[in-house]
Amino acid sequence: MQLWDFAALTYYRALDRFTGPLNRLAVEKLELRPGDAVLDIGCGTGALIPSLVEAVGPQGRVVAMDFSARMVAIAKKHEKWPNVEVRQADACTTDHGAGQFDAAVALGAFSAMPDVPAAIANAADALKPGGRMFVFDVRLKRDTRSTRFLRTAYRLIAGFTGADVVAELRKVFESVEPVFAVEGETTTTVMATKVTDTATRSPCTPSRPEG
Repeated sequence: MQLWDFAALTYYRALDRFTGPLNRLAVEKLELRPGDAVLDIGCGTGALIPSLVEAVGPQGRVVAMDFSARMVAIAKKHEKWPNVEVRQADACTTDHGAGQFDAAVALGAFSAMPDVPAAIANAADALKPGGRMFVFDVRLKRDTRSTRFLRTAYRLIAGFTGADVVAELRKVFESVEPVFAVEGETTTTVMATKVTDTATRSPCTPSRPEG
């Protein structure tokens, strides 16, 4: 928790300025429509929220959540829109509401969570049949000197468990498709679609900070 609270006051402010292209890509790929309900998992300081509000319109609903109290405190400025709710919550243990959302997005969030399977299962459970989720995350699957170093560093800094986010998504979602033809060496960007109501929950481990 202290790590992410500190990040909220320091580098996240600078990082938010450079996430525009990724945010636009997420909204484009989710194909959000007016009136949709969308869940922003690991929302950080809320940089994506304005784009989501614009996409779903005043009749839509945006729920953003993060584990860090300071992240949430900053993101709550976006509650100026009546259809925005920002929550402090642990994605590994939180019931977002079964079948409540048309879409979800997780940008750099799942890999920093202590129970990736549980967080992904909870996200899938929150989606309606046909719901889709845009995921951008760290993927250190290749066994190279650089990825071994990054795995160690990520574990020390953010409690990385080594879980492969894409593999865990494929255990729950019927469709998981790459957004780009060639995956990055250390990151992945995919669209996961819940074709039917088949999400299953995984038991959670004790809570630890998420991004």
